[in-house]
Amino acid sequence: MDLLRTRRPPAPLFAGLGLVVVIGFAIAAWTVWSNDQALQDRGVEATAQVVKVNKGRIHVEFETPDGRRAQTLVGQGDEPPGAAPAVGDEIPIVYDPQDPEAEVADRRAPQNHRVAYLLAGVAAAGAVSVPLATVALVRANRRAR
Repeated sequence: MDLLRTRRPPAPLFAGLGLVVVIGFAIAAWTVWSNDQALQDRGVEATAQVVKVNKGRIHVEFETPDGRRAQTLVGQGDEPPGAAPAVGDEIPIVYDPQDPEAEVADRRAPQNHRVAYLLAGVAAAGAVSVPLATVALVRANRRAR
């Protein structure tokens, strides 16, 4: 019968790991939101050539006004509705002139910030559920004694 009993993790360990995960999602949400805002505030429009399409991710190459060639991915969640462009197609993009290879969005895509909202939602859900689950774990451990 001892094999049927489950061993519960220590509550401080559970709470600590949960806190790390929540903080990780919150930082990711803030980073995505900040990148979206940077494109909105100081983004530069350009035309990019599609050099590779891999599992829905679009790799593009474009030239900055100072003549540098930049090659990067179009941001996750920044793809327009419809069929993905083919290699060799030209698409309108907006990029951050401070770091052209870091953040690029397809201008045809709607400005919906869904990735930032999704990450923030997961962080908020974790911020509520981790303490509740920790309290439930502490109570269950006390009852098991």
